[in-house]
Amino acid sequence: MASYLLQSCLDAGSLTHPDKAALVDDRETLSYRALREEAERVAHALRLGGVKRQDRVVIWMRRSARVVVALLGTLKADAIYVPVDAKAPLERVQKVIGDCRPAAVICEEGSLPLLEEAGDRLAGVRMLLVCGGKKEIPRPRLIPTLYLEEFSELPAPPPYRNIDADAAYILYTSGSTGSPKGVTVSHLNVTSYIDWALESFRIVPDDKVLGTAPFHFDMSTFDIFASLRAGATLFIASERQLLFPNSLLDLIERNGITIWKGVSSLLMYLSSTGCLKPQRIPTLDRVLFGGEVLPTRHLINWMSVFPSKRFYNVYGPTEATGISAYHQVVKVPATAEEPVPIGSACANTEILLLTEENTLAKPGQPGEICIRGSGLSLGYWNDEEKTRGAFVPNPLSNNLQDRIYRTGDLGMVREDGLLEYLGRKDFQIKFMGYRIESFEVEKAMLALEGVQQAAVLLCNAPGGDIPELVGFVEFAGEADDRLLLEALGRALPAYMVPKRIVQLDRLPLSDRGKLDRSALRERYRQFQAGGMVA
Repeated sequence: MASYLLQSCLDAGSLTHPDKAALVDDRETLSYRALREEAERVAHALRLGGVKRQDRVVIWMRRSARVVVALLGTLKADAIYVPVDAKAPLERVQKVIGDCRPAAVICEEGSLPLLEEAGDRLAGVRMLLVCGGKKEIPRPRLIPTLYLEEFSELPAPPPYRNIDADAAYILYTSGSTGSPKGVTVSHLNVTSYIDWALESFRIVPDDKVLGTAPFHFDMSTFDIFASLRAGATLFIASERQLLFPNSLLDLIERNGITIWKGVSSLLMYLSSTGCLKPQRIPTLDRVLFGGEVLPTRHLINWMSVFPSKRFYNVYGPTEATGISAYHQVVKVPATAEEPVPIGSACANTEILLLTEENTLAKPGQPGEICIRGSGLSLGYWNDEEKTRGAFVPNPLSNNLQDRIYRTGDLGMVREDGLLEYLGRKDFQIKFMGYRIESFEVEKAMLALEGVQQAAVLLCNAPGGDIPELVGFVEFAGEADDRLLLEALGRALPAYMVPKRIVQLDRLPLSDRGKLDRSALRERYRQFQAGGMVA
């Protein structure tokens, strides 16, 4: 059957309310009618350039409504969209291109010199499609280049050929080997997720959705498809607005935003800067946070300042498309030490907690979070070995076609039946004969007054190869390291207390807004060498 996802997002809106705003950014507003026409223009150009069903199309553009146009146009051309970070170094883009071997790259005029520089390392790319260009920069010599503006008159829109089982997009995440790995998600995966989300969070045409997630991050799936599928309006925050807390709050107020699914680090940033005031952002009704753990102290701040808003803790890896588990936080947590559960599995999803022996963990017993259901992606693009390692037969079933995804996350079912996140299996530290869960140490650090963000790593001690536990903190003001360590000593066993504390102005984040532990190790290496760390 033809893709219900694309028809419901692109066609329905243009037919039922064609002049309503579909996309808004800091430069333009696109109605549902204009969105459909522009997406069809992209599809026509890609088809003309030889793009065929299930070909990959890399989208390398700055954050704007035009990225959404490009990815919808790619789907309209029956192809698979592959978004990359516009700020990513050329080497990273080349790795993605080398892995997914796209038929086309959709870019902006400013990217053409970089693509020209890449030369034959873009082997396999049959065309470049330039959006918003003025033809002032010479076209790359090695690859045919078209400008979208050249297609002013279009033939009748092409028929849909893609089906629900086809891949819709590939999102590249950081791989443990240093090479990015591409998670392949189908139309059916997204449709199942979005239909559940619309019902669970009651998203309707009158809603105004705030989009803050990078388009190469899986949280953008919700922003784009939930808003368009509901016939709502998506407001895309600019890079500048994401950097300044008051600018983001102004955007919410000015446009009457009603729902926001944000990465936890951004909510934490808004909380720590002191810009949350009771009279602000009155229209914002539903706040979903995920991507990483939001420290309880910051959730307490949000809920205390805005007691009438609804807050949802959501959990789900890229490999499971969107949200796999969620929990509405009804009561303000009593203390900063109180963990916030990730709740229960969403519809069409089952979460299994498996022990090392592949048996179900009992309530109160830690286990690996494993996911099965309609959200499971098709696997990793061009990597059957890695796919087989992560997407495995369900050990509790005799059906070999019954797959589960092993997340590498640890969880525990509480006495009240809710699922609690316990951290990453690969962040478990073995030190002095003890097994230490870094998440447990970080949770204790975050409960200390003034600590805004925290991380703990096992690092080599200065001047030797003996490892030591090091805590990194982002602190409001100046802190006495000795007092922090004494406070941790009252909350943790001695072997879990860091040997030293390193204070940073900001803990480094990845381009997805998550804590970047590899960058943190580099900061510590500079600290050992006597360089500046903050």
